[in-house]
Amino acid sequence: MSPEPREFERTNTTVLNAALMPLTAGYLEDLQQAAGNDTNLHLCHSAGGMASIAAMQDRPLALALSGPAAGVAAAARIARELGLTQAIGFDMGGTTTDTCAVIDGKVQVDGNQRLAARPVRQLMVAVESIGAGGGSIARVQGQAIRVGPDSAGANPGPACYGFGGHQPTVADANLVLGYLDSEQLLGDSVRLDSQLALTAIRTIAQAFDLSVQEAALGIYQVANANMARALRRVAVERGLDARTCTLIAFGGAGPMHAVALAREFGITRVVVPKFSSVFSALGCLTAELSYTEQHAVRISSTAWQADEFEDIRQQMYARLARPLTAAGHALDSLQARHVALIRYAGQSGTVEVAFTPPADHNALDAEFKAQHQRLYGFMTDEPWELETLRLTVSAATGNDINVPVATAAPATMVAPETQCWFDRDRSVTTPRYPRETLAAKQKIEGPAIIEDQWSTTVVPPGATAWSDLSGHIHIDTGGAA
Repeated sequence: MSPEPREFERTNTTVLNAALMPLTAGYLEDLQQAAGNDTNLHLCHSAGGMASIAAMQDRPLALALSGPAAGVAAAARIARELGLTQAIGFDMGGTTTDTCAVIDGKVQVDGNQRLAARPVRQLMVAVESIGAGGGSIARVQGQAIRVGPDSAGANPGPACYGFGGHQPTVADANLVLGYLDSEQLLGDSVRLDSQLALTAIRTIAQAFDLSVQEAALGIYQVANANMARALRRVAVERGLDARTCTLIAFGGAGPMHAVALAREFGITRVVVPKFSSVFSALGCLTAELSYTEQHAVRISSTAWQADEFEDIRQQMYARLARPLTAAGHALDSLQARHVALIRYAGQSGTVEVAFTPPADHNALDAEFKAQHQRLYGFMTDEPWELETLRLTVSAATGNDINVPVATAAPATMVAPETQCWFDRDRSVTTPRYPRETLAAKQKIEGPAIIEDQWSTTVVPPGATAWSDLSGHIHIDTGGAA
């Protein structure tokens, strides 16, 4: 399960995987039978790729965090499509927010994780998750507003759903601020109730002698502050300057908060992908088939053993390529990503160093020191140790979603207007644009709301939005808030 150092983590990994096997085996067998035994079913695994059911039956622990992993895979795909070298994925749903870094179009992963409060050695996407979403409950705590981590869920849900919920939530705040449209059906059946949202938010307003709109704005801002902390941790851990990154916003609620969150960091560009509300599902559809393995190596820079290292690498490649070639992919069509995990002697953590085989000692030395300098602000000429080799072998699925948009704006397009609150002093008349009516390169000056049946994008004053040929919305945030 985990041929790497650290026995306690290896034991936890093996025990948790064994405990999950009987729970998942029956489910996966039923799933395969329902689809037909001749159907090749694949599952998204925790490192952001797809793998066969047969592979996952033996390693069900690799399915943990697979939902967020699919969204990260989709964000990486968009980053590659748009040529973004540094991006941060921002996935805000109804209950949680997941943030992740995408560097050079690649999913960032981490082999040191905690599941059920136990440390495990399982490769997973490096995601920072917090309890902040559209259903997060707002309450008075002392002299402040607290938002989350508890959620109203889908049932009863936010007060504005009209399903019996009465506690104020982030979704209620967005409705009171005018970002959500009470006249539009959510999906096919739910119409938001503004009066129920106002009643719920009023409990917060009365506690601080605020107007309902001021209280709603406070809830919105506190939720953004919570998410900003998660985004900051992701950027710091990967050695990124958030100001140079592009924020890729998805999930049902992400595009409503994206520009405000970006401005907290001085991020100047936000991308709201096509199909942003079902982006994780899109990630499953378009992700590569991939298999990953980590193996202990323990080779010192002062006693470099190139032949031994290459033998280990070739054996790993053969194992990982086998299920892909068995599925019909030509060996010469496979892609491989090699990462050496290196540390200075005495360090507990490692630095990821990508390389092209055969591994060159001098190239590894230079790249390790450069990465160490970038991450920690220093490097030395002390000996280092290559602790672990990570290898991912993948094959493209050929699945893609590209729905072109109109190249010219409609001759006459009258956008209905609404009143939105972007600060506590006054509301602003704001047009609402149906997303499907936007033509490529058509500029939308903020304030504006861009909406489709499943998601809403908020373009505040000072920001400018436009749609590209693939239907992705790009927003120039106008700088810091």
